[in-house]
Amino acid sequence: MLVSYNWLKDFLDLDIEPNELAEKITRTGVEIADVIHPQSGLKKIVVGHVLTCDIVEGTHLHVTQVNVGEAEPLQIVCGAPNIAAGQKVIVALHGARIAGNEKIKRGKIRGIQSEGMICGLQEIGFDDKVVPAKYANGIFVFDEDTDVQPGDDIYEALGMDDYILDFDITPNRADTLSMEGAAYEVGAIIDQTPKIEEISLKSDGQDWTNSLKVSVDPELATKFYLRKITGIKICSSPLWMQRRLWNAGIRPINNVVDVTNYVMLLTGQPLHVYDATTFSNGLLEVRRAHASETLQLLNDKSVELDENDIVITDGNKPVMLAGVMGGKASEVTDQTTDIILESAIFNGSLVRKSALRHANRTEASSRFEKGVNSDNTMKALDIAALLLRNNTDGTILNGIIKGIDKIAEPVNIRTTISYINKTLGTNLKDHDIIKIFDRLNFPIKVNGDELVVNVPHRRWDISIAADLVEEVGRIYGYDNLISTQPLLAETHGGYSPTESIIRRIKKIIQGQGMLEAISYSLTTLEKATSYALNPKPTVKIAMPLNTSRSVMRQNLICGLLDAAAYNMARNQSNIGIYEQGRVYYKDDGNYIEHEHIAALYSGNIYDDNWQHLDQNIDFYYVKGQLTNIFIALGLDLHDIVYKAENIKGMHPTRTAAIYLKNKYLGMIGMLSHEELYSEKALRGNEIYVYELDLDVLIPEISKGVTAKSAPKFPAINRDLSLLIDAHITNDAIISNIKANAGKYLTDIKVIDVYEGSQIEAGKKSIAYSLTFRNEKETLTDEVVSLAIAEITHNLESELGAVVR
Repeated sequence: MLVSYNWLKDFLDLDIEPNELAEKITRTGVEIADVIHPQSGLKKIVVGHVLTCDIVEGTHLHVTQVNVGEAEPLQIVCGAPNIAAGQKVIVALHGARIAGNEKIKRGKIRGIQSEGMICGLQEIGFDDKVVPAKYANGIFVFDEDTDVQPGDDIYEALGMDDYILDFDITPNRADTLSMEGAAYEVGAIIDQTPKIEEISLKSDGQDWTNSLKVSVDPELATKFYLRKITGIKICSSPLWMQRRLWNAGIRPINNVVDVTNYVMLLTGQPLHVYDATTFSNGLLEVRRAHASETLQLLNDKSVELDENDIVITDGNKPVMLAGVMGGKASEVTDQTTDIILESAIFNGSLVRKSALRHANRTEASSRFEKGVNSDNTMKALDIAALLLRNNTDGTILNGIIKGIDKIAEPVNIRTTISYINKTLGTNLKDHDIIKIFDRLNFPIKVNGDELVVNVPHRRWDISIAADLVEEVGRIYGYDNLISTQPLLAETHGGYSPTESIIRRIKKIIQGQGMLEAISYSLTTLEKATSYALNPKPTVKIAMPLNTSRSVMRQNLICGLLDAAAYNMARNQSNIGIYEQGRVYYKDDGNYIEHEHIAALYSGNIYDDNWQHLDQNIDFYYVKGQLTNIFIALGLDLHDIVYKAENIKGMHPTRTAAIYLKNKYLGMIGMLSHEELYSEKALRGNEIYVYELDLDVLIPEISKGVTAKSAPKFPAINRDLSLLIDAHITNDAIISNIKANAGKYLTDIKVIDVYEGSQIEAGKKSIAYSLTFRNEKETLTDEVVSLAIAEITHNLESELGAVVR
């Protein structure tokens, strides 16, 4: 909101420098982003009276003689298409400074001497968006009745001597989106009561209220008032009104539209004007739009309406997108003679969504969505009618149509002086606090320590006692509050046991060369329920920004895949990333959150190197990485079981569910080809992942891993080659060997696997390397031979193996 310092003087006796006032306002919580002085940097720009104007043959130029208050008129060459004799114009003299710090000098144009420059508003610093349309491509011309004389500085006449305070308003302080609201705010700061004039309007025409039937859906508006004015004449607004509009960042249009914008700036109440012929059938309806209805707006944009849009109709078709912008069909034109003036309060939530939906946010919609003072709805209607009568020579017909008129409930808040002091850490006396509420113009009743504060409707941001504390604090001055150390119980810093273990796990994974990723918690319904053995009911977002972020994730892999796709699209295929975070689902109507950790691998284990050591990442490599993590965490690998499972989004034969002590811990595997093909950037790659439920894993983790010294005694290695049925798993064989090898077996590895024509069908050959060691003394061959004999006996008897 751009607030004019000179306009504020209509409400307050200001004897404080504008920049100092801006500092005071900022200190109370409403930030002043900038203080703008339009005149700054300009000089020697005056009013000129064009005495003669002659065209230069063969060009678009004119040679003018201009009276600038000096003894002799100046000859100035001007190329503006709207220059004419008899005009009062803006003249930059020799040595003048105009916008952009450009200096004007006398010189020759096409060989013709020119003693200065006749200026358009843009050339002296006006923004294009506020220049009246008829002067957008030419010079500015003062109206004939404007009280300016040749040689006068133009700054006061054009409002450039003003200071503009740019209120950077937060959504909760929309009360300052009006001059009256700003005056109340500034008045409280400088301890003055603003002079807010009441309006007394007497109509001078016949009653019109029976000529229009109005229907309003009560869910769409709380107030809807109409007045009718006839016999108007469309022309430009008086310069004083145009000055206030363009200093507030609004382009003057005509004497009807400008009044509605002026009153909106004054009171904060948006208004709208219809050409009265729009409702010639005697019907006006405020309703929700119907599906497939369309409307051409005043900015010539045609929109397809949504069923949640509020529209004003003539009983049949929409003529306005309520709270946002009027329709072309009801526009006030130069031929308009009768108008209907509307002052209303529409549903702010629906207005905001309509403005966003149609990409058409306006000054009116921004006010409706933040809130409007219900006390000003009638007042704004009357002020606008009075100004329209004065500026258009119109006749105000008798009567006001009220389509709906809900009365806002009074807001009375109880609090205590002791509560205010305790919260602020102050020792303010009763009369100090009462004085602050008087400065805010909040009526107050005092009963000992208790206060009952009546909050005016213009401050709809105040509803609870804490809001009153904030008001007292900011008017008293935040910088006056004593800085004291809060008295809190002494606590020890540090991580919780769960946080410490999570950091320990992440450190192990990072030590494996993995990079941490952080992704969105929101994803699609399809991705949310993939990569999990038993998907749960999802947690859906009530109002998602788009369908790709509509559901809370049930896995971390979906986010890692997004990161992988981003990198692979940029030719980065060797990827090792992990993420630790929460997943979300519903269980029996309750919202559940679990801590998970997941990793993603793709490409080669080694980067390109001169030795050409290439090894593709596969299932067994990732399983080995996961096994190393379990070992580092002190888990007993006998408690961990891998079972082949079908999991959505995963490869059917390269995926396993992981169980820890018969509890589902997570899964490991390769993404299915269908899943990879669905994302263009992932095609042609093999991606392996694992994901673990930390809420299952953490309770089983030992407190730490204890290191021990290197063994002093040598080990004995024995190889064992077996011919065994193909359906018997490696895990079953190893479990049998460990169960019968005795206490000196320290390691077992698979060194060869063969299935083919050289052995019996339905059989496979597996060779193992077994390592035995006694850490207390040298191990003998005899002890190892006995262990091997026991192993082979049980493999033969229990698994039907043949030792080769």
